[in-house]
Parts: sequence; C-alpha cells; structure tokens
Amino acid sequence: MEHSPAIDVLHVVEAFGGGVAAAVRDYVRDLPEARHHIVCRLRPEAEALGAQWRQDFASVTAITGGQLGAVRTVRETIRELHPAVVHSHSSYAGVWARVAGIGLDGFRSVYTPHAWAFAREDKSRLERAAFRGVERVLLHRTDVLAGCSRAELAPAVAWRSDVELVHVPNIAELEADSTPTLVQQPSDPRGLLIVGSGRLTAQKDPAWFRAAVRAVRAEGHPVRALWVGGGDETMQADLESAGIEVTGWIPPAQVERHLAEADLYLHTAAWEGFPITVLEAAQLGRPIAVRSIQAFHEVSLPVVLDRPSDLAERWERIAEHATREQMVSQQDRALRENCAGVQHDRLAQAYGLEVRPWGVGGRGAPARQSATQIVDGVTRETKGSAELAGYAGPSR
Repeated sequence: MEHSPAIDVLHVVEAFGGGVAAAVRDYVRDLPEARHHIVCRLRPEAEALGAQWRQDFASVTAITGGQLGAVRTVRETIRELHPAVVHSHSSYAGVWARVAGIGLDGFRSVYTPHAWAFAREDKSRLERAAFRGVERVLLHRTDVLAGCSRAELAPAVAWRSDVELVHVPNIAELEADSTPTLVQQPSDPRGLLIVGSGRLTAQKDPAWFRAAVRAVRAEGHPVRALWVGGGDETMQADLESAGIEVTGWIPPAQVERHLAEADLYLHTAAWEGFPITVLEAAQLGRPIAVRSIQAFHEVSLPVVLDRPSDLAERWERIAEHATREQMVSQQDRALRENCAGVQHDRLAQAYGLEVRPWGVGGRGAPARQSATQIVDGVTRETKGSAELAGYAGPSR
C-alpha cells in the first residue's frame, strides 16, 4: 500500500553542486515518506546534473544576493511552506537556516556540516576560531546534528551539547547501467591508472594528488593519472604540467565511467564530511587509497596515507593484482554501514519520522540494520517502527 508523504522537509543548501548536492539528492530519493523542498544557490557545475535534478523536489527556491538576502529568502520560504523539518547543509546554509528560524516555531532544526568550517586548512587560525565559536553557539538553535560521519559528531560531544546526535551515513547511488568491475591484471604498457576527483579547490588539494603521482613516477614506476572534475584554472594547469589529464566538469554517468576504469582511486582532500566519490569507487569495485583525515579515523580502510610519498613507498605492493583484490574486499567490510537501508532509517530518526524500517513492506534493501545514536561517545541502538505512523512532532 502506498502512503502519501507524511511531512514536508525544507533543505537549505549554500550552493547546489559537488558532494553536498549528491548527498542531498540521496536523502531525497532515500526517504520518499517525506515531501522534499530546497532553497539554494546554484553552482556552475550543477548544470552538469541536467534539468532532471529539479524533479527530485516538490519546490525549488533560488537564493540571490548576499548573506542577509539569503537569510531573508530562507525565512520567507519557511513561512510559506510551514515545513515540519528544516535541514541545513554546510556552514553558511547552517547559519542562514538557524538565524532565519529565530521567532518561528513548529519545525525541527536538523543540521549536517558536510565537514566543519573550522577544519578548513585554507583559513587562518583566527578565522577557524571564529567558525568554531559560531558553530558552538548555533548548536543551541539545533535540534538534531546529523553527521555524515561519526567523526563529524565529535565536536558536539566535546562541547557537551545536549543536541540529539544521529550518524546519517553517506551512500553512493550509481547510474542504472553502472556495474562493479573486477580488479584486472594490468594490460596498458603505460602503467596502472590512478584517478582522483573533485572540484579543483584547496579542499580537494589536487597538489597532494600531483605530488603523490610524481613520487610514484620518481621511483621508476610508470603510471597514468587522471583528475575527474574542474574548477580553478591555475590548479588545472599545475596538474596538466605534471602529465595528469583533467576532464573538467562532466555528467555523473561519465564520472562513474572514469572511476570504473581506475586501477587505484586516490582521494586527497584535506578535509571532508565523508566523500561520496570514495563510496562510488568502492561500489564500482575499485581499490582505494585515502589521505589520512578525520573523516576516515573510525573507518578501517586498508590504505591510508599520511604523506604523498607514502604512495610511492607502498606502490610495489599496491601494483600487485592480489593486493588490490584484498583491498577491495577490506573496503567492502569497512564501508558496510554506508548503505541505503541504514541511511533511510537514520534520516527518519533525525526527522522524528516513524516509518517502516528499510526492507519491511517491500522496501528495497534485503536486510535492515538498526539505527544508531551516539551520545557522549557511546553507541546506542534504537528500534524503528514496523508501520508508517507519521510525524512524531517538532522539537522546537
């Protein structure tokens, strides 16, 4: 039996594009029990998604103007829609939504940082301290902190905040015609293919990728290298000068095709919430190496690198077919929580929505994993309802 959406959810997004856009679209598709709306600015790369992304939402409201204009637009949208949940994504959108909600009642305020702003290494120590202070104050206007990694919940625990903490794991939703490929024996005489991806910015740190590729080549190992994405023209030129091909912005299906061709996916971001491209590469059966950042501290991935030169030191083993097969197997175990069933149940928990657990009543997952809440560093299991019971009510 089909149920009409039980509640309206308003997503507030600073700029619709990149990993945040992918995560929000996953939330929308994964929780059909809610009617989803969005208010956002649009990044240029959003055009690569095509026009169909707008169909994921019941309404799309564009933000124009500066910071005050953004707050005004969000406030007007809340007044117009009367959503049961306002879910803000990333730091600036988090400020807009929680300031816009001052004096307004009847909705649950949910916030996902998608990487805390005070973790940004491209900002000064003073700027990071200011971000930290603002985030700490605004947690008092937040009902639920929905971290996309367990590490993202840690600051609230350290601050002894009474905000509800829910880990809503990111997932990878591949195109329908994308299928995992087995690790292949190297066949190209030019060497194995190392693939990186993301927007060419300080956060994704393409210079780290370039240094790692150069280190491997300096040890006499022939490798090909590809960066999937676009952005800063100077960063693109630096990659290309090192013999690294850059695709520029391309549609998601093409991104997946490039990931599927990788002999190694190398993720080099300096800070992250939890990168969806890592999950996409894993779902495509590609071996993964990641830079050691907080997002991965509680995930037992097989190859974690502290420095670019670490890749060169481990390359002879990584280049072995059997090693890369083992890496894929270990990745699958490490990322088993990052699946649609867990995301669905945790998102419903964050929204205060009692729903059929994933896998019950015809839902898509073969088995359901129970939702988890982390409070004061302790993992606690919570049970979902067996029937769609509707909205549990606002927290504010």
